[in-house]
Amino acid sequence: MRATRDEPGPDDPFAPVADRRGSWIGGPGFIFFVLLVLIGAGSAIYLQATGQLGSMLAQGGQMIHLGTTPAPLDSSTPENGGDLQSMVAAPSDAPSAPVKPLVLTPMSPAQLIAKRPPPRSLRLPVGEFDQPPVKRFARPALFLGEKPRVGVLVVGLGLNRGITAAAIADLPPEISLSFSPYAAELPAWIDAAHAYGHEVLLDLPLEPRNYPQDDPGPLGLLTALNKEENLRRLAELLKESDGVAGVATQFGDRFLGDADALRPILSEIGQRGLGFVATVPEPSLPALAAGISDAPLLTRIDRAFPQDASRQTLAAEIEALLGNARAQGRALAVIPSYPASLAALTTLAGAAKDRGMALVPASAFLQQK
Repeated sequence: MRATRDEPGPDDPFAPVADRRGSWIGGPGFIFFVLLVLIGAGSAIYLQATGQLGSMLAQGGQMIHLGTTPAPLDSSTPENGGDLQSMVAAPSDAPSAPVKPLVLTPMSPAQLIAKRPPPRSLRLPVGEFDQPPVKRFARPALFLGEKPRVGVLVVGLGLNRGITAAAIADLPPEISLSFSPYAAELPAWIDAAHAYGHEVLLDLPLEPRNYPQDDPGPLGLLTALNKEENLRRLAELLKESDGVAGVATQFGDRFLGDADALRPILSEIGQRGLGFVATVPEPSLPALAAGISDAPLLTRIDRAFPQDASRQTLAAEIEALLGNARAQGRALAVIPSYPASLAALTTLAGAAKDRGMALVPASAFLQQK
């Protein structure tokens, strides 16, 4: 009879299996880890497909986040606004708009397209070659019905790469962008703006009342110059502006008030098929353009946001802009290109939609004299 053994032999098929309950591989921890990896990969694929991954991976980018649709701040908020933190909640009749980060990374136009490639479907649709630029390069504003219209034109772009890249990539495409004629790589900036769906205008430097304290630059149009010299300067300003729908005045309250100086300029702009936006609310453009057979499509703004304003001021300005649009059926604002101003605009499309309004490009306000 075979002797009984206390311990199984090496060839015993009934040897007890080692207890592996403490092992990580194959256990619940491993399964949880795999699930986390799959969720992360799926999120990355979704962000890449929606064009948001580039924003999150911008190298060295300074990101400004806004929490909600802007509304007037409480009086306890410091006037200087401090750093750009989340704005206070909007009134109950305006639900919060989706948050989008503002990435202030100095980039050239080529670097912007490479690092933050826009979806091809976003590119501005360009009209037929036989159309004037004011129609060919205007962003369509369709299916508006009877909604009040809100328009925003950001001016002074192209001189600061970080601010310009953020305006192009982070602002809603319905917001129109106007570039300085003195900007380096101007044609490339115009094309980059088109790639993100924006219509583009060109800043037209005109003489202000406090000239030379505010100087429109070496190509500025001045009342003291004769018609020929101003037209020569205008041609030089427009030399690299292929792709713009029109011009937006920079300074200009003195020049716009001088009919003799302005009328030849309006005629030339009209002959070139460009639109004309006066960024000071005072002039009566129809009266100044009266009698000019080839006067351009034109408009003037309803509000001008202050330069380098605080968060509190910007919130109040946006509320006033939306109020103007509701009362008048339309409102067009010009906003200088400062980081706080751009940050305040990232939720404007959602704010307008929440209140039954439509955010439209500046060209939607242009009309015949």
